[in-house]
Amino acid sequence: MIRRNLFNAVLVSLLCATSAQSAEDIVFRTSVTPEDAWVGQKISLQVDVLAKDGWAQLKKISETEVQGAYMLRLESQGTRLSETIDGDSYTGQRYEFMLFTQRDGNFVVPSMPVDVEVRQYGAGEGPTLSRMSLPVVEFATRTPPGAEGIRGLISTTEFTATQSWSSDDANATVGDALKRTVTLQASDVSAMAFAPLLHPDIESVAIYPEQPTVDDKFTRGDLTSTRVETATYVFEQAGDVEIPGIALSWWDVRNQQLRRIDLPGLSLRIAASPLPSTTVDAETVPQPSRQQLWSALFVLAVLVTLVLRFGRRSLQHWATWRRSRNESEPAYFRKVMRSSRAGDSQAFLRDTMRWLDRINDRSSPARLDEFLQKHGDLQTQEAANHLMRTLTRQQDKSTVRKLASGLKVSRIRWQRSLRVKRQSAKLLPNLNG
Repeated sequence: MIRRNLFNAVLVSLLCATSAQSAEDIVFRTSVTPEDAWVGQKISLQVDVLAKDGWAQLKKISETEVQGAYMLRLESQGTRLSETIDGDSYTGQRYEFMLFTQRDGNFVVPSMPVDVEVRQYGAGEGPTLSRMSLPVVEFATRTPPGAEGIRGLISTTEFTATQSWSSDDANATVGDALKRTVTLQASDVSAMAFAPLLHPDIESVAIYPEQPTVDDKFTRGDLTSTRVETATYVFEQAGDVEIPGIALSWWDVRNQQLRRIDLPGLSLRIAASPLPSTTVDAETVPQPSRQQLWSALFVLAVLVTLVLRFGRRSLQHWATWRRSRNESEPAYFRKVMRSSRAGDSQAFLRDTMRWLDRINDRSSPARLDEFLQKHGDLQTQEAANHLMRTLTRQQDKSTVRKLASGLKVSRIRWQRSLRVKRQSAKLLPNLNG
């Protein structure tokens, strides 16, 4: 509730001694509407400044903060006013601010220093500039019934929330990414007043929220706001995954009713990454030359000779070595580099996660962000975050190349730390002996 008479003219003492304008010739007036507001509802703070036999405007308003509330300027230009006060003509402008409270209770808008410019009618001199103080304003808000403890409550006449997914397939593969976009719209609420959405941790899933986009539109004095939030989920391990739903509560000030919007989550089955396909279109295979055929026959003859000479044991050793080589850490990393040269974001991320799983010695799933925090630099971490944000939108070849280059350096640091750890393990018995 307002604790000072609304629209009561307040005569303010002139603080600038060099100004030729008397304080009685300048009128400040403040008002707050509505007088009885809800938490999260738009509160309009109007500031009027008028000059006797002249025209007044605010040239500069110092920024101020209101504890427990957002304070935003409604328009860049004021509204022109013309009134008669006690038989004298006063002209000036009205400025409007928006206030959005985050809790109930009493609030104070502190006194703000302002610069007032006055142009006197018929005067030959130019405008005069005075430093003055805006009066203190007090008001109060209350929590709607049943809304106690609700985070980021919005109180308005109209509120909508919708969501979309980059894919509606319930099946995915380790390394795949899924983007969720939530769009919030409200009347008479600034998009800056919306509380950011929370993204709880999901086991074996990395979550990368993007910077939200906000937009406030004024149409004939009516305010409509839009806030768009996007998060990308990257699946790091095979199994069942539950992406939770989002519940949003808001207070309908027209019908005096607490309403709720539920955005459902998703249930997915994540499969392990498939082995690289070796299927080749027969039409694309070039026909071998006679020299290649003779070379192949020569190699086959050598292999037959080896089999006859050294027997099955040698072949078993060779097969074991071959499998070991294909499953080695360098082999997995070579696949990462090959996919990076191809510029395929999805394949690059999938091979990177397979390489991280190969070198992971912990019980928890490997995470790219944790690996880069430990072994990568800031530029590589930023490239990884950017790739996650754009993964389902487009093929970002430049970011893939940048991240691949950073991974090379990160891998060297990881190998160095691994050697240090092994050397320490060898020295530890001697030190304890």
